[in-house]
Amino acid sequence: MTEENKDLELGDIITLDDENGEPLGDFEVIALFDLNGKEYIALTEALEDEESEEELDEEVDIFVFQVDGGEMVPLEEGEESVVYAKLNEVLEGIELIKED
Repeated sequence: MTEENKDLELGDIITLDDENGEPLGDFEVIALFDLNGKEYIALTEALEDEESEEELDEEVDIFVFQVDGGEMVPLEEGEESVVYAKLNEVLEGIELIKED
């Protein structure tokens, strides 16, 4: 899966394509973070405006990619647990800021 986007920010909506260039859908950037000298981006499926607050409280799938040279690449085998642990820390920090 690739999508070349530079200067992404939280809340940006991007469209991801599969390896054949077919669109997978729109995804929202929910976190950007660095870990061990590498950059990562976390995405979740973008919600439609008419979707209710009730649906926002349900569990959502989160996809994390390494950003390498402006391109998103899948995580390497064995790094998932460390990257997702860091993502949890980042998301907790975002939630604390939203509550203030």
